[in-house]
Amino acid sequence: MRIVAGSRRGHRIAAPKGTHTRPTSDRVRENAFNLIGPVDGAAVLDLYAGSGAMGLEALSRGAESAVFVESDREACRVINANLDKLRLNATVLCSDAVRVLSTER
Repeated sequence: MRIVAGSRRGHRIAAPKGTHTRPTSDRVRENAFNLIGPVDGAAVLDLYAGSGAMGLEALSRGAESAVFVESDREACRVINANLDKLRLNATVLCSDAVRVLSTER
């Protein structure tokens, strides 16, 4: 998998091993961001983050901040490794998305 556009365009990102996580493909991310439009300065919430591909793509495209929420510990490690590799800063919450949403205000 690769980052499609922005400052980290073309950089490879990792995905958790196994079949429990299905990363969003490059083509789907590209089409989603074509529909969403510019994300410059946005705060992004990537729920059920998996590999973090959607949030990483948003950060590459100019989002100001991102919070990744994922309950699988291995997936959280992969997201953190992707952030380190791409030299991006974001928050990774290794917790259940419903629990996070019910406690955040």
